[in-house]
Parts: sequence; C-alpha cells; structure tokens
Amino acid sequence: MNVILFETSSCDLYPILQHVVREDREIPAPRGFWGGLKEQIRTGYQKIKERIHHEEAFCASLRHTTHLRVFYPTSNTSEEAEKRFRQFLRLGYSKHSRWFWVDAVLAFFGIFLMFLPGPNIFFFYPAIRSFGHYQARSGARHALGLSDITFNPEPLVDEIQDHLHDLESVDAAIQQLETRYQVDNLRLLLLKLGEK
Repeated sequence: MNVILFETSSCDLYPILQHVVREDREIPAPRGFWGGLKEQIRTGYQKIKERIHHEEAFCASLRHTTHLRVFYPTSNTSEEAEKRFRQFLRLGYSKHSRWFWVDAVLAFFGIFLMFLPGPNIFFFYPAIRSFGHYQARSGARHALGLSDITFNPEPLVDEIQDHLHDLESVDAAIQQLETRYQVDNLRLLLLKLGEK
C-alpha cells in the first residue's frame, strides 16, 4: 500500500494513502437486539465517514495492510521520514485510544436515555464515534507492528509541497502522483492541506 507524506504549513505530517478497493463482504443478517444494534452503529459510521478527520480515516485504513511503501520529500532523509511517520502513528494510537474510551463511556450513559421517544442521539453518536476511534486505533497499532515498511524519496512531493498555494502550476505533477501511486482526488486533499 502506498503512502505519500506531505507537510502542513505548521510542519505537521499529512500522509495520503492510495485508494483502496475493498470488495463488499456479505454480512449476514443481524440476529437479535445486539446484532441489530451493531449493524446500526456500523451503518451510521459509514454515513459519517466522509466527515471525519483525515488523520482518523487514514489510520483506520491501515487495519488490514500487509506492507507499506512510504514516499517522502527528497529534502528529508529516510531515517527522518521513518521517525516522523512512526511518531505520527504513535500519536494517532494514543489519541484514538483516549477518545475511544471517552466516547464508549458517553455511549454507555446514553443507553439509559435510549428508550426516550425521539432520536437516540445520546447513545448512537458516541457509539458511532467510539467505533471510528476503535478502527483508527487498531489501524495505527497494526501499522506500528508492520515489519515490511519501505521509505523512498519522491521528487514530485517536493515540487507539489513548494506550490501548495498554487496547485494549478503543478497540475502535471499531481496527475503523475495520482497515476503512479493510485491516489484518488489528490487535488482535493491538497486543497485541504493548503488551508492548514
């Protein structure tokens, strides 16, 4: 799986992952109350997945990967890129572990309000967020344990990084990165990066 490392204007790491095509598995029909509840939480997470923070979605996408090829700017060394990437994953693991438990506790207390008429926002939203943080936490932990990670310099990353506020001038480089590393909507992700 390909990862391209960019930086925000505040020098925070902003990794971008290749587009992952997953076959939709047939999930058996939920049985009983708890099965239906799990299915509603999973469905709710899929609905809000577009609105969650990029870093959380990135970490969650790493849950089932077997190898990573990380491409970084040539201005960095391989050791520096590896150190920053692992630090990013450790911080993600720590953050999502903490928020997993906070949201799980809120969902637990929301259970008592679940039987009131109206939307079950006091239970479902914290339960959905807890599920999302659990997936991100699992992905970060899995990526930290991978032994098959390679770090490679990529000059196109430097070119794009230097022109984040004028992406029109590096349109060819963006298209090359998209096709070379199977990244979808790179321009949209870079527009968000230019705002940070």
